[in-house]
Amino acid sequence: MDRLGTCMDALRALAKSNAPDRAVLAERYIDAYLTTEAASSASSLERLRRAIHYEEVERREGEDWSIAKEYVRSLLHRMT
Repeated sequence: MDRLGTCMDALRALAKSNAPDRAVLAERYIDAYLTTEAASSASSLERLRRAIHYEEVERREGEDWSIAKEYVRSLLHRMT
């Protein structure tokens, strides 16, 4: 599995979780993905943003992608 897939698996588990430290864990998984990805940060963040969007569109019951989505959005915003 590629690095994006590994990151998305972790984020998917967190989207289903009610753990109080979800935000911190999501940020760590995203940061780890970005540091191990060979492509530029901007293109890696865009790939991640799209992947999160497609997961969110599925609207699976009990999943909340807002934490991951907002963190990626804030990172993209900092790059502009």
